[in-house]
Parts: sequence; structure tokens; C-alpha cells
Amino acid sequence: MKRMLFLLMAMLIAASAVAIVDPDDDMMGFYFDLEADYPCIEGAAPYSTHNLYLIVTRPTAAELFGFEAGFTVEGEGMVLGVEFSVENFINVGTNDNMIVGFGEPLETTQATLLATFSIMYMDTTMGPLDFYLHGSEPSSMDPLYPVVLLDGGVLQSMGISAAVGPTAQFNGGCQVLATDNVSFDSIKSLYR
Repeated sequence: MKRMLFLLMAMLIAASAVAIVDPDDDMMGFYFDLEADYPCIEGAAPYSTHNLYLIVTRPTAAELFGFEAGFTVEGEGMVLGVEFSVENFINVGTNDNMIVGFGEPLETTQATLLATFSIMYMDTTMGPLDFYLHGSEPSSMDPLYPVVLLDGGVLQSMGISAAVGPTAQFNGGCQVLATDNVSFDSIKSLYR
């Protein structure tokens, strides 16, 4: 019985290592699927292209009117293009430093797509390609964290879906560490 319990616990721990939608409210991250379950991809061939999605998970707002986010890339790869999830938008930043306003409100879901990035993985040694999410430069709030624009011009900081290290990764053994203790709700609760 003890062995069975031990195996069950080991399976639960192993299952939690597989990424799922971040359990905290108001988080943002990069994912390789629209359900926000997979921040890693293994076996990417050199010079292959893949979609990487910027997604807000569990937003508390019913609608978003824009966002600010930046990212850095480490490794051999490039962003071929970015497509935003609304038709009418303006990006006064760049593709890796986005300051985006939407022409119409974006209704939110548990995993709300903000942008789709077309990525070319270019490492012939099949080494890691890491994406790190952060705030924009300049930022309307804190350059460490992304921001979303809510109704009435209200800005809200978002948590980042990875505690430390890359937010998304190609061919790196999935070193993305999903978190449930970095969200602003968790941090705020420390001061209540």
C-alpha cells in the first residue's frame, strides 16, 4: 500500500511538471499551443518554422484594449513576423518591444491570444532557443512586467508565466519553470 501511495504521489509530481494553464489569475506567457499548455517544444529541426503564441491566462477583466510587453531571445533563431489577434491595432513599439492598442475590445477567455509569432529555429547543433518575457521599454508601469490596458484607460500589471529562466524554449529539455507563486494576487496576499 505504501508503495502504491508513493507511486501515485510520484506520478502526481511528474504530471505537475508538464505545463498546464497557469492556475493564477492575470498571467502572461509564451506557448506553443492556443490552450496555453506547452511552453516548450522538443525535436525542432534546424531552419524549421513554428508558431509561438503570446497568451494571457485567466484574465480577471472581461475585455482587453491593448498591452505592453517585451521579450528577448537567446540562441539561434529569429522572429519572422508577428500577427496580432485583433484586426484593428496600432503598435508604437517594435516586434520585440510591443506597445499595442486595439481598435476594438478583445473579449477574454481562460487563455486569451494576444499575438502569434512566426519563429524560425536556426540552430544546426539543435541547441536551445530561449524566449524571455518582460515589460516594454518604455513601460507605463514597471519594465519588469507586461501590462494590459483595460476599459477606461486603466493599466494592470500581469504576472509572467515562468518563475525564473525562459518563458518558452525550443530544444532545451524544457527548462521552463511554470509558477503559481509569482502572480500579483499571490504577492499582494503577502501584504494583507
